[in-house]
Amino acid sequence: MVVPLPDYIQGELKEMLLNMLNLNADKRPTAKELLDTELMQFQAQIDKANENKEQKGIIEELIQKNKELESKVRNLEIEKGNEKSRADQEKRRAVQAEQAQRSAEQAIGSEKEMHKRLQFETDDILRFIANNQQLPSFSQSELNEMKKILLKEERGSEIQIGVIKQNKIEICQKIIAKFIQNDDDIEGRKQALNAGIADALLKIFTTYPLESITQSHIWAFFELTYITDDQIKYDAFKNINFTGIVRLLDHHDIAIINRAVISIHNFIIHGTNLTSISSPHPYYQSLASCDGINKLFILFKKNLSKYSKDNASICIGHLFRAKEIPNTEMRKKVISYLKTAVNDSDSWMKRNSMKRLRELAQNVVNRAEIEKDGFKIPEDD
Repeated sequence: MVVPLPDYIQGELKEMLLNMLNLNADKRPTAKELLDTELMQFQAQIDKANENKEQKGIIEELIQKNKELESKVRNLEIEKGNEKSRADQEKRRAVQAEQAQRSAEQAIGSEKEMHKRLQFETDDILRFIANNQQLPSFSQSELNEMKKILLKEERGSEIQIGVIKQNKIEICQKIIAKFIQNDDDIEGRKQALNAGIADALLKIFTTYPLESITQSHIWAFFELTYITDDQIKYDAFKNINFTGIVRLLDHHDIAIINRAVISIHNFIIHGTNLTSISSPHPYYQSLASCDGINKLFILFKKNLSKYSKDNASICIGHLFRAKEIPNTEMRKKVISYLKTAVNDSDSWMKRNSMKRLRELAQNVVNRAEIEKDGFKIPEDD
């Protein structure tokens, strides 16, 4: 007896099951016939789809694991690269430290050598002065020969070039010895200027390598141009090209820098004394055209010495009398320095800072900067 099938089994499945349960074995379908039925074919497709889905999941899992492995490999390579980079960096630092130490040792050695050379040069100048205290006035032919030597082109063998350079230095030392003790020898200075000695020195300042310009060169120029008569000096140098003398502000020797800045100041003061206080300074344009004003400000900011800083600030004060200082940093720093200097222990700096502040205050922008914080502009003496 065949047990009835549940009601929820219907259709082709019910028919197939009943055939399978037939008591007559000959009438029961074979396994092959069952597999060939539409229902079993459909089931086979479902099983295959599930199998494919499962394989797909396995493949996706393998892909994901492969990605994770690749990521780990990349991270290891990055870390290895970082380690190499750190090792290279440490190696570079060690090399740089070694180079810096060698450079520092060389710099110390060079600085000691430079100071030794500068001291030797100063001593040499002083010895020359001591041995030539009563030099007679230079004749016109002597002055012409001195100019010729100063302008001589330096060429030939190393020894020949050295001789030419030394001859020029000796000419400069002769000028120093002649005028250093004769501030009032205006006539002698005029003759030297008319002979072109100052122009020859200016050419040296313009064309020589900076390291080849010595204290003798600039000291000779300073003595030669130290003329107490405003009109004579202004007439002699009203068309001066400041390029060479301004260039010396970049020299490595503070003594040369100081001589250069005081020489510039001496030119400027004569121009100030001979022109109206309310007019543009006569040397403003010639100094501005060779970047001289900016160079003076750079020297001011370097703070190499009080002497150079004082003179640079006074020069800038002269040049911008009744004229706005357009560079904001320059205006603020120079005016602030001059305001502080009205209480300077150096009477020259104290007196000059007061005068420069009064002249600068003729411009409204400068005045506003000066009067900040309640500062009172010093009255005229």
